[in-house]
Amino acid sequence: MTITSSMILFFLFASLLLSAIIVLSFSYTKEKIDAIKLKKVLLAKEDSILKQQNAQKEKKSGRILQKIEEDLFFSGFDTVSPYLFVSVVSLSGFIGAAVFYMVFDNAFALLIGAFLGGSIPFGIKNILISMRIKEFNEALSDAMSVIVRMMRNGVGFEIALKRSVEISQSKLFQELFAKYLSQKDVISDEKAFENMYKYVNSAELRIFGLAIGIGKSSGGKFSNTLEKLEHSIKRRVLLQRKVTVATREAKVGSYLIVGLLIFIFFILDSNFDGKIVEHFFHTKGGKFEMLMILVWVGFGLFINAQMTKVKQ
Repeated sequence: MTITSSMILFFLFASLLLSAIIVLSFSYTKEKIDAIKLKKVLLAKEDSILKQQNAQKEKKSGRILQKIEEDLFFSGFDTVSPYLFVSVVSLSGFIGAAVFYMVFDNAFALLIGAFLGGSIPFGIKNILISMRIKEFNEALSDAMSVIVRMMRNGVGFEIALKRSVEISQSKLFQELFAKYLSQKDVISDEKAFENMYKYVNSAELRIFGLAIGIGKSSGGKFSNTLEKLEHSIKRRVLLQRKVTVATREAKVGSYLIVGLLIFIFFILDSNFDGKIVEHFFHTKGGKFEMLMILVWVGFGLFINAQMTKVKQ
């Protein structure tokens, strides 16, 4: 067997194995994801008002810089200018292009490197947004339990809310509600909540704000409204945890397969006295082939992530 035929076999094997894991991962998580989606349908009515607000918000945020500024607030970088973020993306893309060109010595690598490098700031921003949403929602769920228990014992809502903020273990939750408590008597509850919406992209917070506004303006018993809201938010937080577990299982399986491919690559290289590494990393044609393999593997991971993704 020549070195050329072994490389062709390895590439075919990697392609087939990666395709197989995409199908297997999707089949493994499909049942869980279908169940999760069914539960999400049951909560769709609670989001009807939110969808209308989001539709209006998207019309106002049509420009790219406005969207970036909004996301920077959601990620906690509210003092960072959108222009500075664009500059960071450009610099990151330039560095990525330079690194890929030096490693793979190919013009096509410039485009891939620029794309991957420029995507890093966006990826970090999205991760921070997700982390803040998760932290805030879990803290809100705990705070709702405290508020409901205290109001059952005859404590007023304002006092119960302040107490739940004081004992919360989330710094983000404490900071946002501290702003709310200081602003609500000056600019009204509704506008104070609108200011909170700028800092965390949480549907649970919007539901909480709407429920508080409706509960205070209605003549019904406010504690009953909060008790129903507590159960609703707890269900949503629990549902999100199940979504996270299901998608994480699929990602771990994909990464294990990629690790297996790397292991097989070096096993084959040792059997050919280092000729495979020499070809793929020390010849111009081999570098381009390796670049295409990495693009194919990355594309497979992306497809797998999209198939097992549940929209938040």
